[in-house]
Amino acid sequence: MIWRLLLGLALGFLAFRIIRKFKEALGGPGSRPQAPRQPQPDELVQDPSCGTFIPRQEALKLTWEGQEYFFCSEGCLKRFRRQGGPPALKD
Repeated sequence: MIWRLLLGLALGFLAFRIIRKFKEALGGPGSRPQAPRQPQPDELVQDPSCGTFIPRQEALKLTWEGQEYFFCSEGCLKRFRRQGGPPALKD
């Protein structure tokens, strides 16, 4: 009687291990957790109107005469347009 119990436990454990290996191979739930991704640092760009550095992804972008400019706010972008571009391009 006890041999049947031990044999049943051994077979159950073996089946559990085999099923777990198949789940890991298929990548299903219960697979090993992956290492968390490290966030990529965002590149900082400088606003040509006020000089503020801001993350590129958060900045407002304007292409002026083939060059990209980034702004911290709508106000700085409007000021840039009113002034006719960056100071180096003025006559």
